[in-house]
Amino acid sequence: MNRPHSPTPARHDIATRATLGTRRLNLGVVAHVDAGKTSLTEALLHAGGAIDRAGRVDDGTTQTDTLSLERQRGITIRSAVAAFEIDGVTVNLVDTPGHPDFIAEVDRSLAVLDGAVLVLSAVEGVQAQTIVLYRALDRLGIPVVFFVNKIDRVGAAPEKVLEGIRSRLSTALVPLGHVHDPGTPSAGAAPCAWDDPVEAERLTGLLADHDEDLLTEWLARNRPLGTRRLRAALGRLTRAGDVRPVLYGSARTGAGVRSLISFVTESLAVAPGPEHAPAAAEVFKVERSPGGQRVCTVRMRTGTLGVRDRVSLGGDGPATVTAVEVFEPGGAVQRSRATAGQIARVRGLDGARIGDWLGCRPPARTTTAALPEPGFETRVVARDPARQGEVHQALRELADIDPMIALRPERGAARIRIYGVVQQEVLADTLAAEYGIDVDFHDTGVVCVERPSGTGTAALYRGEPGHRHDYTLAMTVEPAAPGTGVELVIAAERATLPLHVYGTVDEYRAAILGYLHTPLSVGPHGWQVTDVRITVTASGYVPPSPRAAGVRRTTELVVREALGRAGTTVCEPVDRFVLETPAAELSPVLALLGRHEAVPEAVRITGPLAVITGTLRKTEVETVRAGLHGASHGEGLLESAPDHYQPVRTTGRGPR
Repeated sequence: MNRPHSPTPARHDIATRATLGTRRLNLGVVAHVDAGKTSLTEALLHAGGAIDRAGRVDDGTTQTDTLSLERQRGITIRSAVAAFEIDGVTVNLVDTPGHPDFIAEVDRSLAVLDGAVLVLSAVEGVQAQTIVLYRALDRLGIPVVFFVNKIDRVGAAPEKVLEGIRSRLSTALVPLGHVHDPGTPSAGAAPCAWDDPVEAERLTGLLADHDEDLLTEWLARNRPLGTRRLRAALGRLTRAGDVRPVLYGSARTGAGVRSLISFVTESLAVAPGPEHAPAAAEVFKVERSPGGQRVCTVRMRTGTLGVRDRVSLGGDGPATVTAVEVFEPGGAVQRSRATAGQIARVRGLDGARIGDWLGCRPPARTTTAALPEPGFETRVVARDPARQGEVHQALRELADIDPMIALRPERGAARIRIYGVVQQEVLADTLAAEYGIDVDFHDTGVVCVERPSGTGTAALYRGEPGHRHDYTLAMTVEPAAPGTGVELVIAAERATLPLHVYGTVDEYRAAILGYLHTPLSVGPHGWQVTDVRITVTASGYVPPSPRAAGVRRTTELVVREALGRAGTTVCEPVDRFVLETPAAELSPVLALLGRHEAVPEAVRITGPLAVITGTLRKTEVETVRAGLHGASHGEGLLESAPDHYQPVRTTGRGPR
């Protein structure tokens, strides 16, 4: 099991230390994998005085990659929080995964941020996941600061990266400072010269493009604005998302790191929310203590959450808080309460899940990005059959930590939904390392559905042999229009419906719809059945029978029988895609799409960029995405979303 670090010992008091900064900043660090995100986090912690020495990803000595698997693989799997204090600001750094297989983890941590540093390599520049992450941050309205990292690496080209950001991400850029000796060990990042008249003129012009009051003031003065006015305007426009500052540096050498800290603490830090308002907090991470107790990491939005407080939990509750540990410089520290703006670990919330709200949820608040659902499903089978039950229990516990792991039992195995192969491998390592269970994965493939192939009818009659429920029911199953879902028609005479149990026809209909969930969740081929019309053609009973349980069980049996007679067709998902590539690489990219039977519908060329839209079988998406890197020389991006389903070309559970 994933276990949180123990809080720093012997550090207890009644309230948070008065010396902690009165302004707070919950800062995310996000990036395409290998852009230097975790290394930058280490450099920020070191520069902020939280650690004596910056750890190295390759050495497995980083502060935020605490899982043994993270240290072994050199990638971030779970979001982690580390804190430091500087210039009166308490900064909580939220380190997030960079690999696409863990994009759901990024989604959760984005919800708690006041701002984000989006890290790019000065060599590779804008990469596919960079674009995905930026668009997610932009949708959420989270302020973004670009940090061009690795300026000391051979091949570094900061100006080229800046142009890439401008053409692929945002034109509202405000570069701060410049790089000298890029691509050499002596590379450095010169800070912005606010007092220089030429630099002040440049900054005034950039900011005036997004601020009419500033433009009016500039024209009236007929000279650049002063440093204080410029810095204030830049901070306000950054927080509003109107501009995107760009800074440069190297996490490895520390170049530019202090300038980054100064900028984000000055421009993004905010005063905490009202402490006297009703408590409201978001759960964005769940772990288990060594004793098996659930430990929730929450972002306090408003109010105060204290030990022994009783709070509502995701609409349920109340639950009683038994312990609070607030993230502070040096680690998570046991406190009597957490206040607005802080991130804390909370115990006692045994029913909590990631995404839940504690207390009063603010109205109409957007807390998650529109990121894709897991598109693959696999069977998890213990190598030792006697331990399959333990696999189920372990996966249930992991699903508590990660609700994106959708678990359902199936014929002695467990079927889960995942994002990709790397997540699958990490899950296997977790089961082996934390639970001592070796597992294999079988039948990994895309998530399919089943549709009725024809019409089937079935009935069970009161008193017939083998029917133990005192209720008569006849149903017809037939195909419905694609995208319809489940239609239910009540064609039986009203007098024959057991309304003494349900009250009205509408209530009876609602109950039957609920009863359909179980028989339609697993069709003859093992997939969910959809686009189906089910008609109740006959119903009968003799009062005082039947009971609701008898109606439910009879419905399940009749639907399964009718569905079996109708037959089903397994249908695979087809995604609608948008592919961006340099126009110069359009031919090899179109050839790649052709090899994988994509259906391009439109090609639009705007300057150096070509955009292709069309449809592509879900089972081919990851293969095309992998091939796109070579076909576009690393500059292509493929985004896709579910569009429709089509019959598969193979039998069984679907395409493999």
